[in-house]
Amino acid sequence: MIERPPTIFWPPPAGAGPADWPTVPGYEILGELGRGGMGVVYRARQLNSDRLVALKVIRDGALAGPQERARFRIEAEAAARMRHPNAVQIYEISQTQGSPYFAMELIEGGGLDQYLAGQPQPAHQAADLIRTLALAIDHAHAQKIVHRDLKPANILLSFSGEPPASAAGAGAAIGARLNEAVPKITDFGLAKRLDSQSTAWTQDGAVLGTASYMAPEQAAGQARDIGPGVDVYALGAILYELLTGRPPFQADSWNRTVDQVLHDEPMPPTRLHANVPRDLETICLKCLEKQPVQRYLSAGELADDLGRFLEGKPVAAVPLSEKESLARLAARDGYQLVDEIGRGPRSTVYLAQHGTLKQPVALKIFPANSCAREEWEARFRQAADLWAAVAHPHIVPVHRAGWWNGVPYLAVEYVAQGSLAAKLVGQAYPIPQALRLVEQLAEIVGFLHRQGIVHGNLKPSNVLLAADGIPRVIDFRPSGGLFLTPLPEDESESAGLGYLPPELVRDPAAELRPFTDIYGLGLILYELLTGRPAFGAVGARETLEQVRSRDPIPPSRLNADVKPHLEAVCLRCLRKNPWRRYHRVYDLLTRMRSFQDNPEGRD
Repeated sequence: MIERPPTIFWPPPAGAGPADWPTVPGYEILGELGRGGMGVVYRARQLNSDRLVALKVIRDGALAGPQERARFRIEAEAAARMRHPNAVQIYEISQTQGSPYFAMELIEGGGLDQYLAGQPQPAHQAADLIRTLALAIDHAHAQKIVHRDLKPANILLSFSGEPPASAAGAGAAIGARLNEAVPKITDFGLAKRLDSQSTAWTQDGAVLGTASYMAPEQAAGQARDIGPGVDVYALGAILYELLTGRPPFQADSWNRTVDQVLHDEPMPPTRLHANVPRDLETICLKCLEKQPVQRYLSAGELADDLGRFLEGKPVAAVPLSEKESLARLAARDGYQLVDEIGRGPRSTVYLAQHGTLKQPVALKIFPANSCAREEWEARFRQAADLWAAVAHPHIVPVHRAGWWNGVPYLAVEYVAQGSLAAKLVGQAYPIPQALRLVEQLAEIVGFLHRQGIVHGNLKPSNVLLAADGIPRVIDFRPSGGLFLTPLPEDESESAGLGYLPPELVRDPAAELRPFTDIYGLGLILYELLTGRPAFGAVGARETLEQVRSRDPIPPSRLNADVKPHLEAVCLRCLRKNPWRRYHRVYDLLTRMRSFQDNPEGRD
């Protein structure tokens, strides 16, 4: 990899003065403006026109190597092709005593990067600025020039009046004056000519540009694939920073940033700042597509769509649907979404295929921003410790947990027969089958308890049925969607809340104990016997109040086949005071076996 040297300008070396300045015929050098990786820029007066210019001289003078000279020449020639009010104009290209130089328009307002200072800008001003730049870049492309290094530092600002006195504190000033600035594109040092091979950087594998603003094909070093699309991408990255105060990808190292550019999707701007207009977000994200053919096909098309946005007309860019966006995130980790197979109050489950072998898995996707990434990773570490401690054929293993731009997910083994919840559709189970199923679940839970583990999230949707009807449990409490966010206390959707044990409704942070799982087994037994949940109302508040303080309707009132002794066992599992339930799951297990041997409960 070859990293593009920084294009920011360093201050003149300490003690540097007129004695260190070069002599350039026809110019009076007035001071050094700064120096970059390739040249030194001076403030100078062009004597024959008596105008102030920026004079750029190759850094190492006559000692500069062939590659440095080629880059310097490419920059000068590419900029000289530009005849556009929003590109820095080149006045002269020449050399003196073997040292190349060129004179260009002097812009004293500073670079856009100096003024942004991490502050989001008004949406319409940001859109107007990028539209102006897009028209200039469209002109460059018409001249067969691809810039390849567009970024805020390479956008100089010219003001009709006095520019802000300094970059310090200018972030607020630019917000008010952005529409007064005339942006000028500069630094064509990485430019690629589309009509020749006369670029100093053409070999595959050379990664050129600034990581946060370079397109994926540029970051991958695919020199042959670099075309106008890289500039469209960079314009989108600058627009993203104008809207959010930060570039779309940013990490603590150049290599990690490049890895994000190659593999991650940008966080939608509205997740960082809710007031970003949706149409402008759609335009921005279209520019940042990984594949060039999915971006605007030209900078002119981008300018046209921004124009429509500014005029309040419908834009051409179409936002991705939720499923399309999710599919892209999943594909990044090798998952191909096939179909939605389940939906709960806090998660959606998809059938997916993973890897080249297309292994079927179930992907459990939680809502975006359900919790902080640190909290999710801590939960997964806790859950991983639980899964590592159990090896049981009736406990569904988790293959992977991950995080997609604020979206937590779990990949688990796919069980084709579905969940117990799908079987319970208002129809009670035959009592012998219900007793056998709860017996099997009690055996699994008893195994967990002997390992010192409490499941903490038992309910019909977390019981999967294998082909032979044998139950398998999934979704321990740390990975349960209901526990990622605070419990609602309003009239929002109540699905799933009726399966919470009273002690966790009162205190969601309460320590899990075996009686929590006994309550969960009681809920499953109740629903098997009656065909309906023990608790449930239209709104979340009423449902939680039922769980906290009301007893369930006795099963025998809903199913006359339920005998008193079986009803008593079920209701004991569902007592509000957890210490009045069965103390061990073994106690429930023995009663399930006893009822199967003696259905009438006779002594």
